[in-house]
Parts: sequence; C-alpha cells; structure tokens
Amino acid sequence: MKQLPALYLPTDTEMLALRRDTEQALTFEQHLLVRATGLGGWGGVKMVDAVSRVRGELGAPHLSFLPELADRGFHATALGRTLACLEGLTADVTASGWRITEGFAKEGNLAQTVLASDINALADVVGKEKNPEGGLKVRLLGPFSLAASTYLTTGELVLIDYGARRDICDSLLAGLESLVERLKQATPGLHLSLQFDEPLLPAVLAGAIKTSSGYSTVRALRRHEAVETLAKIHRYAEGLGVNVLVRSNVLELHPEIQAVLRAPVLNLSGRPTRDWEQVARMVEAGARPLLETVSPRTRLPVGEIAGDLWVRWRDVGLAKNLLSSITLTDLPGLEEQSPEVATTVLGHLTETARALSEIAQDA
Repeated sequence: MKQLPALYLPTDTEMLALRRDTEQALTFEQHLLVRATGLGGWGGVKMVDAVSRVRGELGAPHLSFLPELADRGFHATALGRTLACLEGLTADVTASGWRITEGFAKEGNLAQTVLASDINALADVVGKEKNPEGGLKVRLLGPFSLAASTYLTTGELVLIDYGARRDICDSLLAGLESLVERLKQATPGLHLSLQFDEPLLPAVLAGAIKTSSGYSTVRALRRHEAVETLAKIHRYAEGLGVNVLVRSNVLELHPEIQAVLRAPVLNLSGRPTRDWEQVARMVEAGARPLLETVSPRTRLPVGEIAGDLWVRWRDVGLAKNLLSSITLTDLPGLEEQSPEVATTVLGHLTETARALSEIAQDA
C-alpha cells in the first residue's frame, strides 16, 4: 500500500530559532547556492507576527516577503494592496467589485491605510534586527489581471477599453516610485523585488474573459500590447533599483512574451520533460526563474523533492554552475494554513533549497 504524504505539524517559533542556531553555516560555492522565498499569502490577522515569522525563516541569503493577510478583509488582498498603490486614481466598491474612480473613495482610502500599516509593521520588525540583510519581495497584481478584475464607472471591465488599460497601467507605474521609496525607508539595506501576478493573462490573450453582462467575452488582447506593457514595467521598476518577477501560467504564453520576463514564477508540478526544456532555454538565456516546489498541504521528504529537481535539471542538460539562477518557492495555499504551520512550511522550503545545493555540490 502506497504511503500517503505526511501533513505538516505546527512548530513553535522558539524551536525554529533553536534549530537555526544549531544549523551548519552555508558553505556552498556561489554558483550552487539555491535560495527560497514565498508567494506572498499568509493566514491570520497579526501582521507583526507574520513578518517576524517570514523574516525568521527567509533571512539572508533567502528572499523574504511582505505577507498578505487576506483574512483581514478584501482591502488586504493582493488586489486591494495593488489598488492602494495607484497614483492619481483610486477605487471604491460596488456590488460587482472594485470600481476605478478619481478623488476620494472610502474603500480605496482604507486599502491605502492597510498598506501603510503593513509597511510600518515591517519597519518595526526589521528595525529590531541586528544586521538586516538579504532581500524583500512585495506581491502586486500585474496590469492585465488588474484590468480584468476592476470596473469602469460605466459598469464594464477596465479591460474592455484600451485607454482605460493604459491609464491604469500608467497609474500603477507612477505609484511604484512612492511604494519603493517607503519600502526603502522601512528596510534600509535590503534589496527589493516586486512580484507581479498575472493569473488572468492567458485568458486575456485568448479572449476568454467574460464581459460584465456575462453574455459575451472581451476581445482578445493583442500580443504586442502584452509584450510592450511587460517590457515597460521591467524598465520602470528596474530604473528604481528593483527586481521584477512575473507569475503566470508562463509556459502557455507565447515565446515572445516569455522572452521579456527576467524572473518568471513557474509551477512545474507534474509537467513533462518538454516543459523543463523551456525552462532550460530561459535559464541559458539569462532568466532567473522561481520554481513553485513545496506544497503547503502535504509534506514530502526534503531529499525526495530536491532529488527530483536535480534529476530534471540534469535531464535537460543544464550545467550545475547555473543552479544559483533558480529560487524555490511554495505552491499555492500557504494562506490557508495557520501561521504556525505556515512557518513550518517555510522551514521545509529552505531545507529543500539547501538539500538541492548539497546534491549539486556532491555531484
């Protein structure tokens, strides 16, 4: 009888701290060092506790993140956080969802207040660290999924109108400067990354997003607009000294779009070797992909996960001196776990990254 994967058990934070104190220091050569991060979601409503747990598990050399605590309400989701970043536009809430508007809006103002409070909590935690180092990532919705998730004052999706799509993208870009400045003040010395989630981009490109009436679909987005917009985001954010990550069903996107992405976030679970061959082409072209690897729901042995990744890596002919170009992250669902279990999952993730480096070092 096949043994089922084990469930995660909560681990006390003091035990985790003790475990880290007794761990052997990382001694891998730089080209073998695999890092870890998280997608961004987190359970519960206590931001200081969430940041402390994330920073505790994903300190240098790993990439920590500013958690999203959606249990606090829709203002605290990735969508609410993204709308809070807009410059010159805001949003209120209607029966159908968030509606883009100008001037003061109660719900948009609340989303801004929540984001400001989150950044203050981050500053408090980082400020108590002896020598803050490493990186910090913040997740936002990308412009196309944002346009497909918000409405105009006419009641239609922003996505339906080219001018509205352009305006909301420009508003988001303008707001990034303020966001990055606030994050730099809150976390001096940490290198910043922005993760733009585009879960709806494949559907937007395929013309599969329904209009607000539900009786028809929005015209398919032209590929050149996706390429130009994503390239624009990379240029703008990198001009602010920030790394850009894009999470979508990247392997289904056209190669012309894939080529724009410097750090695509990929889910390769159950994918055939030919999909790993796409990853190999990305890595050899200079991309630094993030691989969704560790499930928050079931606990597989670290050696099993790392060993499978190494076999795939070698099967597609990738050299081990390119291994440091990848970062491991969790599969979706971390926000469904308790903070204690989520902390354990992040610990499992960093152990997997270390195990992969060890396998490569001994190969």
